[in-house]
Amino acid sequence: MMKLPSAFMTLEIRRATIKDIKEILPVWGQLADFHSELDPAFTPSPHWPREYGAYLRTLISRDDAIAVVARDDLDVVGYAVGRITTLPSFFEHRHRGYIHDVFVKSEYRRRGIGRQLVEEILRWLGQHGVTLVELTVAANNDAIPFWQGLGFRVYMHQMKRELES
Repeated sequence: MMKLPSAFMTLEIRRATIKDIKEILPVWGQLADFHSELDPAFTPSPHWPREYGAYLRTLISRDDAIAVVARDDLDVVGYAVGRITTLPSFFEHRHRGYIHDVFVKSEYRRRGIGRQLVEEILRWLGQHGVTLVELTVAANNDAIPFWQGLGFRVYMHQMKRELES
């Protein structure tokens, strides 16, 4: 657990619990809205609150995943999710970290909160023997410099094609 001083409040960054899910859901909703504006492929289903809540509940209870939250005194203002994936045995780096979600409410950005959330996940992955961490970021997302500042670099391009139904 880490406390971050602010001019107006103290933020706490810690591992998420089942009790945090109710407060994480609206933050994920903001992330989903942001992503669907970048590309309609990211549009969540109408049932996303129930489904994402169940997904988080499962992740929080697993040994190969972590969710972390940034809280001010009243509210969850950001969160991040990471997990360990295992590739087939013909890969040298079989156990890889994967960062799924990182989001900080717009009014709390540019205070180092996103960096602290990611560093908490990276610390946890390192403690679990992970030496390679991956993530995907939309090609038109303004967060690319954020990830580059944390040492991530492009090594693969993910592509898509929509098929006629």
